[in-house]
Amino acid sequence: MAFEYKRIDVDSHCQEKPDTWTSRMSRAKWGDRIPQIVERDGRETWMCDGKVMMNGWLALCHGVIPDRKSLPTHWRDVPSMIYTADGRMRAMDRDGVSAQVLFPNTAGVGGEGFMIKMDPELQKDCVRAYNDYLAEEFYDVAPHRFITLAELPLSSVEAAVAELKHAANRGHRGFLMIGATEQYRLPAFADRYWDPLWGTAQDLDMPVHFHNVAGAKRLTLGSEPGASDMKMLAIGSANSFALSSQIFANLLLSGVLERFPKLTFVGAESGIGWVPYVLEACDYEWERNQLYKNGLKRKPSDVFRQQCYVDFWYEQAGIKLRDFIGVDRILWETDFPHPTSIWPAADKWLKWSFEGVPEEDQHKILVENPKRVYKL
Repeated sequence: MAFEYKRIDVDSHCQEKPDTWTSRMSRAKWGDRIPQIVERDGRETWMCDGKVMMNGWLALCHGVIPDRKSLPTHWRDVPSMIYTADGRMRAMDRDGVSAQVLFPNTAGVGGEGFMIKMDPELQKDCVRAYNDYLAEEFYDVAPHRFITLAELPLSSVEAAVAELKHAANRGHRGFLMIGATEQYRLPAFADRYWDPLWGTAQDLDMPVHFHNVAGAKRLTLGSEPGASDMKMLAIGSANSFALSSQIFANLLLSGVLERFPKLTFVGAESGIGWVPYVLEACDYEWERNQLYKNGLKRKPSDVFRQQCYVDFWYEQAGIKLRDFIGVDRILWETDFPHPTSIWPAADKWLKWSFEGVPEEDQHKILVENPKRVYKL
């Protein structure tokens, strides 16, 4: 029987289990360099290759903790709803969510977790273990409810292409990419160095995902001394939309989408309120500087409405501009179980965001658009 989709959450995070890597990587080859949970100063934390992962958090799950502050310090206290397929499906059902797109947690929310000064061979094995973990423990359990995205080893474009092909064969529906690769001493994503990756992604119909511009360094804006973790997380989340606008402006004027006209880019946890300004600015610069004479034949806003998607989870102002953005280009998320998550109050926030929005447009955003992107 066909599965009926009512709400598709295009950005949630899957907390990796303690044996995600230790059960899938060779101990003889890598020893204690394998990502694993260790005891440090009376609490458990993730370590990889001698470095602390995920800023020392055991599980980034503020959104499902009642007080949103007291994060678990030992695995026994981590809620199973964030790391088991059955637990997640119960949490999804509670919020009326039919399917979820799964992004990493410990492995880096946007795939950047294994990028910093890592042995290329270790990076490749860590990424493969993560991708196989998602496929085995989520996609294989409920392929109609879990949409899995692959990480790629970016130490070389050849390694990235090989892993993308493997991921496509294992059921992954897209992959993660860092929007500011040059900050990791790699060629910029607009550089033709990456063309083999874009070409493979286009051939495999695998959408590229920029998650909350993960991996892009932002301005270091301070707060008062002793500011709480929650305040700093709120500041980081709110100002990340400005980075999304920069990444997409760069993408639209880069030539990548001109060279690969069937390639799809998705901005996850991107927000949408900034999109009209970016489209107007890029169109103005394209026309004023006659970029159509320099390889960019299509107007940037047309390119966006043909090849790009963005999403929201609590906005109202951005939704009022949906026709300018393109209703066909907007997706919806919950960000479960992160600090900004709307779980378990999706009804409340959808009522807020969709006030005055026709049901036809709501259905496109919640169901038709993600079904198209992820071939459901």
